[in-house]
Amino acid sequence: MADVHYGVVEQDGVWIIIGDGLRFGSFADKDRAERAARNLADISSGLTVQLHVQDETGELLPPERLD
Repeated sequence: MADVHYGVVEQDGVWIIIGDGLRFGSFADKDRAERAARNLADISSGLTVQLHVQDETGELLPPERLD
């Protein structure tokens, strides 16, 4: 089974969670968005999640595998 990929990215001054067909939330800071993405991964029915987080320069860091 393929992994699920979530990204935590800044868009128009807020942080959001993105994925395949997913745009979720509007968070004031990256830490809150990342916590929400990790919580979302926890309830992803046992799927392996690859979490991509945008750094301060706007680049996506290599994904972290969440089992």
